[in-house]
Amino acid sequence: MLLSPCVPLLFMGEEYGEDAPFVYFVSHSDPGLISAVREGRKREFISFEWQGEPPDPQDEATFQRSKIDWLKREKGNHRALLEFYRTLISMRRESPVLFRPDRAGLEVEGFEGDRLVMMRRRHEGQEVLIMFNFNITAVSCTAPEAAGAWKKTLDSADPAWNGPGSSLPEEVTPGQELTLQELSVVVYGGA
Repeated sequence: MLLSPCVPLLFMGEEYGEDAPFVYFVSHSDPGLISAVREGRKREFISFEWQGEPPDPQDEATFQRSKIDWLKREKGNHRALLEFYRTLISMRRESPVLFRPDRAGLEVEGFEGDRLVMMRRRHEGQEVLIMFNFNITAVSCTAPEAAGAWKKTLDSADPAWNGPGSSLPEEVTPGQELTLQELSVVVYGGA
């Protein structure tokens, strides 16, 4: 999302992997409104095939379960994910190619069988190649054509992001075979 031309929206600690559920809650004083909200939620939960009673939106415990824990962002995997998001935000802010919030110069190609997406973004002679591997196994692909070599600027498989380690080279030439680690994203800038 942060590498797309869309306006990124982060929700409820997403940037550090908050695992507290966000449950709908209210704090109404009108008994009729409270009852209507409770009944409405029960009807909605039927379509979810929910087992048991849904969380009571008026109950203080429902609110407490939904509170995010800001201290998580300072520890372990949560900290690594937060740093990854910060890096992506920095890249987006500093790169004119990634900063532009429009689809001009955008080219996307999907490889459904491999669960791989290649996205190229161009602006005023600059180019970025972004490859997303949504597969649970490593996937091979061919580096697309470019004016020169592609230089790696980010690889989520890097151990710094708690990845398994990258096998991708720092510089790639068009037509070169690449293997992306499972569930990863890599960004190359055009030289």
